[in-house]
Amino acid sequence: MSDKTKKKIFDNLDTIGSIIMIVALFLGAFYKDDGGAYAVTDVYPGYKLILNTDYLLGSLFIILPAIVLITRYVSSLDKYSRLIKLVCPIITLIFVFVLKNQIVDAIGEITSAKVSFATGAWIYLLGNIIALIGGAAGFWGINLESEINKVTSNVAEKNDKK
Repeated sequence: MSDKTKKKIFDNLDTIGSIIMIVALFLGAFYKDDGGAYAVTDVYPGYKLILNTDYLLGSLFIILPAIVLITRYVSSLDKYSRLIKLVCPIITLIFVFVLKNQIVDAIGEITSAKVSFATGAWIYLLGNIIALIGGAAGFWGINLESEINKVTSNVAEKNDKK
């Protein structure tokens, strides 16, 4: 991989993570439960969470990554873009767990079912972590490419000594 490509990837981690987050909402189930007393499992796809009025936090799952994506195209957000790219992934990370607990509270009273993450949620969390790393690096002015090169060169030197 060329240095130019690496630089472009590391400079756009927040965008890449946000795209992964949005796509993950439409990839299969987001949450699943074990059925509880009724032993009938339910799955909660991400697209139903963002369009369901029972879970208003679900709409933020698509709105906050979209805000991260549009900050580079809206000139009035330029002075806040570093803060937005840091805060939005933090909020969505928290809301993934809060919404899971809301679903547990809603169905757990009747069935005592336990809710867990499904494939969509795991991919969403992966994208969230990528966006958070990119946002944090941009906020604190860390050059990820040079830091990773330092780490990999240190590992290579240690392996050469063995």
